[in-house]
Amino acid sequence: MSRPRNLADQQQRLSEATWSVLTERGLPGLTIRAVAERAGCTTGLVMHAFPTKEALLLHARDLLHSRTGEQLDAAEATTDAPERALRAVMLDAMSLDEVSVDEARVWVSYLAAALADPTLAERHVTGNRRLIARVTRLVQACRPAWSADRAGREALALISLADGANTLSTLDPETYSPAAQRRMMTDAIDRMLGSHGHGDTDSDTATTGDAPTFVSPAEAGLRIRPFRASDTEAVVALWDACGLTRPWNDPRKDIARKLTTQPELFLVAESGTLVGTAMAGYDGHRGWVNYLAVDPDMQGRGLGRALMAEVEQRLEALGCPKVNLQVREGNEPVMEFYRAIGYTRDAAVSFGKRLIPDL
Repeated sequence: MSRPRNLADQQQRLSEATWSVLTERGLPGLTIRAVAERAGCTTGLVMHAFPTKEALLLHARDLLHSRTGEQLDAAEATTDAPERALRAVMLDAMSLDEVSVDEARVWVSYLAAALADPTLAERHVTGNRRLIARVTRLVQACRPAWSADRAGREALALISLADGANTLSTLDPETYSPAAQRRMMTDAIDRMLGSHGHGDTDSDTATTGDAPTFVSPAEAGLRIRPFRASDTEAVVALWDACGLTRPWNDPRKDIARKLTTQPELFLVAESGTLVGTAMAGYDGHRGWVNYLAVDPDMQGRGLGRALMAEVEQRLEALGCPKVNLQVREGNEPVMEFYRAIGYTRDAAVSFGKRLIPDL
């Protein structure tokens, strides 16, 4: 009765060994002997499961497809909202962590090998077309009024961006960093969903009424730079307009205190005038973000996402492993904004104790 279980255990062990060899040595190093050594078994056992090198390669390709498919299923299942599901799936398809970087390297190796191997090419095409079908379905759910042809073209554009970034990041991870890839994909989805006035609204502060016509940060001439003392009054006015100031917090004192600690992480956004802010910091354990604000007249145009992407990139460059932030209880529009750019609600309660009164 134990034979099926033992067989399943052996197959699982060989699959794990195959993946381990692949990510470490690439396709050229994926041999029956290498898998046997990694699995701690004989070459005979490996050959019993995979009689030829081609069989081993096909198993490894199926393993990659299975892993990525399960991850995309999980990403899509995190939300019932089509736009958030699309963002989650496309970001999951990028090389944003150690696991996905390994998967990208394996994917690129298979793409190269498939050029000379019709069987591998067929598996590769099948996997890619399944991804196209998934993304097309999500795009159609986001924009039901679009034709199937339009949704398919938009899906191809997003997948091409992801595949291109994954390929280039294997060779130049500094230029195509996780933060840069996240920003590229987020901007692309913003542009796509923003067409014809259907822009995804930046909920930096609560807004009402119709969303403004989408204009990408680049089209708006957005420039993000560190705060200067001469920005003080414009920043305070922006915070007032966004409803971020409170009687017990003197905004000018908050600015003065920030200028004594990591002032380079206090960012402002300009588009003709000052239209956004983000005050970040890194304590050696976690990054923090406060005073994320976008001019109410400029909301819904991707500026909040651009500011957060810049903050994340700067914090990541300092070695920051995780970003935390606080949202006032009941401010659901802002919570939705952060969820849309990949943040999740922690199982934690915020405590505070004022040491220096502002008033």
